[in-house]
Parts: sequence; C-alpha cells; structure tokens
Amino acid sequence: MLDIQKILKRSWHILWNYRMLWVFGFILALAMGGNNLGNSSRYTISDSQRNQPSSIPEGWEGLQGDTFAEKMNDAFQQMQTGIQKLQEQYPVEFHMGIAVAITFFVVVLLLSILTAILRYIAETASIRMVDEYEQSGVKVGFRQGWRYGWSRAAWRVFLVNFVVHLPLLVLFVVLGLVGWWIFSAFMGGVESAIITSVIAGSGLAFLLIFVTVILMVVLYVLRNFAWRMNVLEGVGALEALRMAWALVKRQWKSVGLMWLVMIGLKIAWSIAFLILIFPLLIVSIITAVGGLVVAIAPTLLTAGVASLLSAPDYWPWIFAAIIGLPFFFVVAFSPILLVGGWGQIFQSSVWTLTYRELKALETVALEVGQN
Repeated sequence: MLDIQKILKRSWHILWNYRMLWVFGFILALAMGGNNLGNSSRYTISDSQRNQPSSIPEGWEGLQGDTFAEKMNDAFQQMQTGIQKLQEQYPVEFHMGIAVAITFFVVVLLLSILTAILRYIAETASIRMVDEYEQSGVKVGFRQGWRYGWSRAAWRVFLVNFVVHLPLLVLFVVLGLVGWWIFSAFMGGVESAIITSVIAGSGLAFLLIFVTVILMVVLYVLRNFAWRMNVLEGVGALEALRMAWALVKRQWKSVGLMWLVMIGLKIAWSIAFLILIFPLLIVSIITAVGGLVVAIAPTLLTAGVASLLSAPDYWPWIFAAIIGLPFFFVVAFSPILLVGGWGQIFQSSVWTLTYRELKALETVALEVGQN
C-alpha cells in the first residue's frame, strides 16, 4: 500500500533542502499565473405578433433590417461609419491607438509563448531533478537543471498537456454554438423558438459542463503520471497517457487516496496563501524599488524609439509602459511568485515520489509473484 505520509514528509524535506528547485518553482508560478476571460451578453426583446417584424433589442435601434443577416449587415455598416468619423475627427489619436493596440497584442502574444516555453522547461527540469535526487542524492545546479528542461521531454510534456485539454476546447466550441443558437432565436423574435432554445440550450450546456468537469479531473490525474513517463521513461505523449491509464486502473485505490489528500492540501495551501498575501504585499513594496530599477532601461529605450517615430505628446510613454510593466511586475511581485513556487515544487515532488513508489510496489509484487 502506498505510504502517503512518507511521501509527504519526503516532499517537504526536498522542498527545503534542495534550494535550486525554488528557481524552477518561481518560473512555474510565473508561467501559471493565468488569466480569466469571460463575456456576457444580454438581449431584451418585446412581445410582438407572429407575422409582424420583431422589435429591435436594446442597443440595436438603428438597425432597420428584418432578418438577422440584415440586422448584422446594418450593424457592421454603422460601425464602419463610426470608425470613419473617428478617423476624420482625431486622425493622429486614431492611428496611435491602432499602433498601441497592435503593440499590446504582440507583447501579450510573445509573453504568452515565452511563459509557455518556460513552464514546460521548468516542469520537466523539476521532475528530473527530484527523481535524480531520490535516486542518487545528487543536487544539480541551475545550468544542469536547465539542460534537463531544455530537452525533447519538455515537448512531449507539452503534447500531453495539449491532448488533456482537448475536451475543454470541444466544450468551448459547443457552448459557443449553443450561445449562437439562443442568440439567433432571440434575434428572430419567435417566442416558441426562444423558449425552446433557452431550455434545450441551458440543459445541454449544464450536461456538457458536468461531464467535462468529471472528465478533466480524471485527465489531470493521468497527466501527472504521463508527464513523469515522458520525462523519466522517454515515451511519447499518447503512449504515456495509455500507460498512465493502465497504471491508474491497477493502482486506483492508492491514486484516488493520494488525489484526495492533494485536494485537501491544496485547500489548506490556498487558505495559508491568502493569509500570507498581506505580508507578502508589504514586502513587495520594497521589491517594487528593484522593479523600477529593472524596468527603467527598457521603458526609457522604448519611449526614445517611439519619440523618433514621431509619436506625439504622451503616446511614447504609453508604448513604454506596455514594454516596461512586465519587467516591473515580475520583480515587484517576486516574493509572491517565490512562495507560489514553493507550492508548485511541493506538488510536483509529491507526484514524482508517488510515481516512483507505485513503480517500486509493482516491481516488488511482480518479483514476489514470480517466486
């Protein structure tokens, strides 16, 4: 049977005695900060007779078409007219605004790609470093740890994560289609179609979300083992998921118990982190000075280049803020990222030791069976 207490104690020991892992934990915390995207729309349609054109939803008063396509065409025409007027009244501000939006989009895109690469490098490195430390007691430095991460295994780790998240992609697509169905029914103005779409669409959305949540819980558990098979066994993404599924089926009691323990620890860690966030924010006031020092060079350089490109007034400083703020935030909030990294490393170590322990148990059981 899996010795969960031993694994937790050993993971705690590794966290505080293998300080180089903190660097990769910091990278993991930085890369997994994440963001929440959401939108909501609300449309109100008054009652109308069956053969009469439906009333225009709030905010669509200028749209004169009778069908959904005509209303959308009118909306695009009005939007185009508004953009043309804005361009004529404020030509410089309009072009600068477009340049700022493009710059912001490019910076966000590049940072997203960079943090994704860093995440899988750090994930791979931490798995290899913990496994090697358990196997031989050797602690490696940053350069060797980076070499562990900068490998084909990191690519396989990425592929496993991509496959695991495919159900979420399918869910978002289906929810988008359901939302479009309901929206089209509202735009059509037929009461029976609106009621049918709302009831059926809401039921379908709830069912899909429920099934996807259950599926993602299972896939996340499989991912924990598949990643270690990618890194430590050198197998491919799909093969690792298949092997992880077989391992979890054989050891479902031990895996399930460890999963429940980790859920409890995550809840406890979340509470502790909320308590720690206030003193960490105070420390961040001090590190913010370092953030200003680090960010000042790219900020001034960007402002200077923007000034040479004939950007008027305060616009160069808007471009400078887009470039300089990421440097500032990383340094200013480094205490929070460091503490968050501790949690990432502890969790990664727990699953690495769990994988090692399960393999050892199966090896012993196989040898006993052969004898």
